[in-house]
Amino acid sequence: MSEASDIDEGTRVRATRHVFAREFDGELVLLDLARGDYYGLDAIGARLWSGLIAGRTVADITRELAPDYDVEPETLRADLLDLARDLAEKGLVERMSRDGER
Repeated sequence: MSEASDIDEGTRVRATRHVFAREFDGELVLLDLARGDYYGLDAIGARLWSGLIAGRTVADITRELAPDYDVEPETLRADLLDLARDLAEKGLVERMSRDGER
């Protein structure tokens, strides 16, 4: 599990092996098979998840999403970073090493 403090706007993460994700009506449900817990992400959270899992950083995703929302880019970046850290704290994502390995 990644420490939430290890996640910054330039960090690349991947889903942990025990997480299953499924989209329903623009929202995302994450099931932690190891703990039996599930989490729901709204449309913005789902877009963050998709971007992170595709190897993009919070900074990349902020640039992609900013034109779609009426919010200051810095506010969006802070909110996305908070969510990415929350995902790491819950053990749903883990930090990738620089060479892409776990």
